[in-house]
Amino acid sequence: MTEMHKKPTILMLGTFHMGETADVYVTETDDLFSETRQKEIKEVVERLSAFKPTKVAVEVEKKWDAALNEKYDAYINGEYELEMNEVFQLGFRVAKDAGLPKVDAIDWMEKGSGRRSSGEVYEWAKANQPELFQETFGWLEDGHDLLAIGDRTMKEWLTNANHPDVISQHHRMNLNIARIKEANSYVGIDWLVWWYERNLIMFSNLMDLASSGDERILFIVGSGHVEIVGNFLRESGEVVLEPVHPYLV
Repeated sequence: MTEMHKKPTILMLGTFHMGETADVYVTETDDLFSETRQKEIKEVVERLSAFKPTKVAVEVEKKWDAALNEKYDAYINGEYELEMNEVFQLGFRVAKDAGLPKVDAIDWMEKGSGRRSSGEVYEWAKANQPELFQETFGWLEDGHDLLAIGDRTMKEWLTNANHPDVISQHHRMNLNIARIKEANSYVGIDWLVWWYERNLIMFSNLMDLASSGDERILFIVGSGHVEIVGNFLRESGEVVLEPVHPYLV
């Protein structure tokens, strides 16, 4: 009998962008530098550290990997105060706790195949297909409480954001953008081809990190990417995708 091939393990954490972002929808927060919020962030870091990652991948363009790790080196040497961004607040802290020599930037944000921005598609649909706009984006328009942290702790917000139903809803929204069109002008697909291109590149870069069966990769990424990249990882048959909920609840 052939011995089973040991596969690398990947844990994906979907999060909101703690710093500035060009996303259409932005999570409303209070002062994340406050003593209370910092304590909550450190609790999440402690829980993620229990995964015992061998690598930490983050949503930063791969071309900025060297610059990112200059900051990481300064951080582990006590020479850099963490900025407000999930890459630093979560990624750097978990990597340091794990004793890792670097963090890995795996994102891509070039123009690529895209012909419209997400904002352009959003505004076009709002003006030209209001019913489909409401059907596609309405859950975010109406779901203010879902996006805002409010009185929830960081752990509670992340637990909710990573619930399979919420993750799937993000993915369905993006997929249904393909329906935004006029005759033979596929307005939504003008952006969606870029979205798939970007997420396939992140998948490809993640797989480069999964170089042996002993690798345990934590990937910290915007929650809208979790389902699509997760699907690519599962369908590849090359990795074990570990659920994040046990580390949060």
